Amino acid sequence: MGILKSGLRVQKPLELARLPSGSFALHRGGALAASTLPSSFSRSTIMEIGAVVLDAFKRAQECGLPLGELNLHFSGLTIAARELRGGALIFLQPATLQLPPPQQSQAMHYKNLDEFIIHLENYIECWKQFNHYVNLARDKKFSREDETQFLEVKSLIVQGLEAILASVDKGGPKKEEVQQLFQIAPSLRHLADMPDAAAQVESQWHRVYIGLQSLLGQLKVKQNQAEKPAGWSLFGKK
Repeated sequence: MGILKSGLRVQKPLELARLPSGSFALHRGGALAASTLPSSFSRSTIMEIGAVVLDAFKRAQECGLPLGELNLHFSGLTIAARELRGGALIFLQPATLQLPPPQQSQAMHYKNLDEFIIHLENYIECWKQFNHYVNLARDKKFSREDETQFLEVKSLIVQGLEAILASVDKGGPKKEEVQQLFQIAPSLRHLADMPDAAAQVESQWHRVYIGLQSLLGQLKVKQNQAEKPAGWSLFGKK
């Protein structure tokens, strides 16, 4: 029965390492795209949680239910998830203790162009979530939980950017551009109190978003070219 022993009368206190705080993203293939969870939290547990969340979204879609968000409370852990076009953005937070653990990025490795495109699509969805939180700040309809999730989304975006820069020679947003954007959007409260900052953030966000879509388009062209037989053209075989 795992770590439980028969006849045990005194409950062993939970170790702090078992109550992680952080987030992770899964693409539509079910693989891990990025994570801010501590390395002490097992990858197998991350994937198990992710599989349950993806299955819930999938079943809801099959039943015709528009499920975009999911909130669960399990064994002292709060799980909040957002659907990302077949993937998911998942936040983990202790329900009782608010202790920030050390955050270590997990290196992402792409085996081929197809896998990289899937990860890039998931990364773009994370940018859409960033804009979602900016809109909450503009409307001043955000909670303390939204504030925490906003920080987590930015952490995932930074990790994803490093993976993109390490994988492509050109294209995509510049690191300085993203850093500047995040500097003027340190929190939802800051954006809510400074409407001009929110407008500036949205303008820069749009520039980055279009750049990512351009990169995705270029990669899909290469993907299509690799799949075409020799001598193929739009107007028939040469």
